[in-house]
Amino acid sequence: MSITSLNTFSGLAWAVVAITVWSGSLVMLRLGVTTSLNAYDLTMLRFGVAALILAPVALRRGTGTDRLGLIGLVAMVVMFGAPYVLLISLAMKTAPAAAAGALNPGVMAIVSVLLGRAIFGDRIGAARFTGLLVTATGIVLFTRSGGAITTGHLILIGTGTMWASYTLIVRCAAVPALNATAIVAVGSAVFYLPVYLAALPKQILAAPIADVLMQAGFQGVLVSVVAIYAFNRSAELLGPVAGATLPALIPVVTLGLGILVLGETTGSGEIVSAILVTLGLALILVGRPAMRWFSNHILRGLKSRGHSLGQ
Repeated sequence: MSITSLNTFSGLAWAVVAITVWSGSLVMLRLGVTTSLNAYDLTMLRFGVAALILAPVALRRGTGTDRLGLIGLVAMVVMFGAPYVLLISLAMKTAPAAAAGALNPGVMAIVSVLLGRAIFGDRIGAARFTGLLVTATGIVLFTRSGGAITTGHLILIGTGTMWASYTLIVRCAAVPALNATAIVAVGSAVFYLPVYLAALPKQILAAPIADVLMQAGFQGVLVSVVAIYAFNRSAELLGPVAGATLPALIPVVTLGLGILVLGETTGSGEIVSAILVTLGLALILVGRPAMRWFSNHILRGLKSRGHSLGQ
């Protein structure tokens, strides 16, 4: 096997790890809040464990930028830290995991593109505009086909907007990925854990130890550490364009994991909607290269086939 082929294979393997962990985290949150733990317990486990692992990074590297300031630091923690995860956990009480897999990254992608246009003057272009329309269509169809719209669905739209705001802050301040992860983890633990211990309802003491350890390992280690490394490693091996398409696979993978792990039922409407969101996200994230690939490979192939049939 050549070095190029080996790098491609390794990059795809790391990509599978990142996608599975990101999608699995939504399924695990749903599992946790519908069994022995509550949303407050799950948030504590995620950032308590992650802070222990990433505290040395935060102490050694600091914020990694002088442009954030106190307001920027607090905004990062709020938009992608404990409040963000807590809201998603609360949403899972009334919304299925598949809804989070479609709404959260779908809304994030739409809002990110619009904010990039408004603040940075980013050119949307035909590919991204098409992606926006396809993603929005998938989200609307998903909410209509999945039964009544619950409070959880509305919360997930809000968390998607929070995720987009977080990415905007990181972009503006040029914070390295590992630094940003450490800031969010440690900052969330510092501000959330005292409130959790003093005032928030807890089920963790009555929960089976196996459930606690499983959630601590998955949310605190896999999501906060392993997935970040896997994403960065896959981007190195596959290139930035291929790496950027990873979140586009979350809706379909989350839908499948929800069916396999949680036994959630789904119809053709949810499946079609999840696929639409995935295709829309791919267009938004990849943009013009995806349209060029589609034109060169699919359309040209159809034209050639039509020409041969006409002869």
